[in-house]
Amino acid sequence: MSVIELTTFTVPPENTEAMLAARPGMVAAFRRDRRGFLAARLVRLDEQTWLDFVEWTDDAAWDESKVKGANLPEIAAFFATIGSLVGAERGVRYDDAEDGGRRVRTVAYGPEPSQVGELYLPEGDGPFPVVALVHGGYWTAMWDRRQITDVADDLVARGYAVWNVEYRRIGEPGGGWPGTFLDVAAAVDALDGLDPALDLRRVVLLGHSAGGHLATWAAHRDVLPPEAPGARPKVTPIGLITLAGALDLRTADVEGFGKVLADPDAEPPKDAPEPARPDAWAAVAEVVGDGILPLLLGGHAADVPERYAWTSPLELSGAGVPVLAVHGTADEAVPAEWSRRYVEKVVAEGGIARYVEVEGGTHFDVVQPGHPVWTEITGWIHDIIRGPEQA
Repeated sequence: MSVIELTTFTVPPENTEAMLAARPGMVAAFRRDRRGFLAARLVRLDEQTWLDFVEWTDDAAWDESKVKGANLPEIAAFFATIGSLVGAERGVRYDDAEDGGRRVRTVAYGPEPSQVGELYLPEGDGPFPVVALVHGGYWTAMWDRRQITDVADDLVARGYAVWNVEYRRIGEPGGGWPGTFLDVAAAVDALDGLDPALDLRRVVLLGHSAGGHLATWAAHRDVLPPEAPGARPKVTPIGLITLAGALDLRTADVEGFGKVLADPDAEPPKDAPEPARPDAWAAVAEVVGDGILPLLLGGHAADVPERYAWTSPLELSGAGVPVLAVHGTADEAVPAEWSRRYVEKVVAEGGIARYVEVEGGTHFDVVQPGHPVWTEITGWIHDIIRGPEQA
């Protein structure tokens, strides 16, 4: 049998980053020093409350560990960040029948609740090529990474490791400028050292809608000036896929892109997911009258021109990676013209890019694994993984 220890504790917000930093050392010390230690999983319950889900071989192993306490410096460093103990319980684990489920784990790349990602690993030992996913939702906190889990499931079934990232968004602390961009950059860079099964020589970025913009921006990080948020990337992709991407921020600003969010009762695009955080809508609706771009970048293009120059793909120098841009002709949210012009710009600069226009395709058709265009998207990924010249 296995014994499960469920320990709930609080961590003051100012200690969160230190606690997460100390966590790997503590777990490594447990593996060296604690007989019967099998595994540990950390769960965030709210801003300050955490649950440690720890598995032991038997009751005696758990008891022996409690007696040892903070006997090693790495363990003491972790315990020092904790504010108070809420409770500790134990139970015996009963395993369900094998269901063929995939290996998925949530990994924090920063101390904030939205600075996390889901890492999906296919069966086998790897090394696996990686597809990093960036979800959309007008860069706002109403929608989160759950809207793109069907894409993650499909890709991991094809043998790719998938990193489905979350990031701070408008409507939550730290969202907008520069937090949203710093988070996407940090999430991509977190692949470095995240798991030995990942092949970092074969990383493809894929984003949808606002996430299409962010994934495209992330592919251009290598050409950003040193003072720009996100410059000096640690991980360089070999390919970029933007699906219904919002790639022209200057035009989006002029046209008041995102003003529809001022009306929570407006008709959503076909197949749009329900908001994950409908409570955030009211706060966004109050301030989005001029469009979403001033909220994302801290002002209109005329007020902060350098921010638009650093973040709008149509104004950035070539990323130097092959690009696939897919857009539906019936997209109700983002004009297909923005994707088409981006591809034309890449090609004019001597880059490799393909534009796929989906006749009658809506904003969400392009992220439906059951849609015919998905075969073309996954075929392009396969070719890029084999070698960029295949694109």
